[in-house]
Amino acid sequence: MKDRTRERIALGLGLFAGAAIGLFLNSDKGRKIRHDAGEKVNEMSDKAREEFNHLSEEARMKAEKLSKEVTEAVGRGREFVTTTGETFKEKAQWLKGTTEEKLDVVNKDFRAGVDYALKNIKERAKELKKVTTKS
Repeated sequence: MKDRTRERIALGLGLFAGAAIGLFLNSDKGRKIRHDAGEKVNEMSDKAREEFNHLSEEARMKAEKLSKEVTEAVGRGREFVTTTGETFKEKAQWLKGTTEEKLDVVNKDFRAGVDYALKNIKERAKELKKVTTKS
């Protein structure tokens, strides 16, 4: 029984408070407060919209700048790859020609070394033959 009494008292107080607020808001002073509150809400809404538009424009400008910088970086990267590829191709051709020339020189030097070694071996063989035939 006590719980029902409390609920009825709470309901009555709620109704009373609602009626009092309703009457107050319908009075001249209440209308002024509602009007002022409405103006404040509109003012805050306008400020929020302005700030959003400002931030939105700022973000758009930064995105455009970033996009331009990325596009330029990609272009420079492509140019670097192209230039590096061409330079590598030129160096490879130069190295190929240089390598062939060096191989010819090395081959000639090797044959000259072999001929020199054979000449020395033949001379030593003759000397050994002389020494072995004298004994």
